[in-house]
Amino acid sequence: MIRTLAHALRPTRLRASVAALVAVLVAAACNSTDVTEPTTATPASTSPATATPAAPAPLASLSYSGIAYGPTSLFATATSFEWGPAMFTGSQALVSASNIVTLLNTARQKGHRVVLAMTGGSPSNFMSSGKFDLDKWKRKMSTFNTSTIRNAVASAVSDGTLIGNTMIDEPETPKWGGNITKSMIDAMAVYGRNIFPTLPMGINIGPPAYKWRATERFTKLDWVRYQYSWWVTSGNVNAWRDAVLDQARKDGVQAAFSMNLLNGGTKDKSGSWDCPQSHKGTYAPNCWMTPDQVRSYGRTLAQSGGCVMFMWRYDDAFISRSSNQDAFRDVASAATSATRRSCKRP
Repeated sequence: MIRTLAHALRPTRLRASVAALVAVLVAAACNSTDVTEPTTATPASTSPATATPAAPAPLASLSYSGIAYGPTSLFATATSFEWGPAMFTGSQALVSASNIVTLLNTARQKGHRVVLAMTGGSPSNFMSSGKFDLDKWKRKMSTFNTSTIRNAVASAVSDGTLIGNTMIDEPETPKWGGNITKSMIDAMAVYGRNIFPTLPMGINIGPPAYKWRATERFTKLDWVRYQYSWWVTSGNVNAWRDAVLDQARKDGVQAAFSMNLLNGGTKDKSGSWDCPQSHKGTYAPNCWMTPDQVRSYGRTLAQSGGCVMFMWRYDDAFISRSSNQDAFRDVASAATSATRRSCKRP
């Protein structure tokens, strides 16, 4: 989910075919959904103080259909994609106060929908004495509290370009020190909405983490993005989805969905770790999802009532396979025909 290791931003042969376009925007710890922060190039003749573009006036709505669908880490810079973005219609982007307005503007220009991660990146940025430090998190959020950014966010929410903000990734994991509770996350949601009143605030969690602090309840959080991998239910995505939706109802949150492309396939426990049906994942014994798994899991989750359908994560080799691209198109069709939903708390 939100990655602690940076995903290198580099030119690729996949991006070369669209380099002439005016391009646009926008994972347990090494299994995250976060992305490397896109950059914004500043012309030599323009000072940083004057480089931030103004937010446009809000539009009534852009012509978005269904729910946003795509891989995280899709953005290369604040004005370009690693690939595409077609057939992908949405993604998550780690942003800073210096590039958020540019990224939102380019997303709008391309008809692309985005979830931001204003406080993403390494957990070490938000830790003190081995524990999550809420004050450090608030200080980072406060860097976005300017009139220009507030107006840009409000405009992007209004016209449908901006779906939500990911406040923290996998709070259930040991990397955060074990002191995060649902009430603390609620407090974070309130803090974020005090700056951006219309922006839905959410979190990402891992495949079994819908059980995390299951006796507690969220009372302020808007949405939770639940990510699926084969191992959690041995491929029974329907059983996992039903359990997730039941917990979401108990917590009063809007569900969002994701699946782990690179480590979410059938595990190879043969001892050789060669993943004969697909490809080795990022660590043993994990394997890539097969095209059939991408298609089956993706279509099921896209039609399950979530407000987004994302995937961890963009990878050159995975995306370049024509069989995977065929599966992506099938999932994209399901996502486009799904009922469009807000990620705001129901």
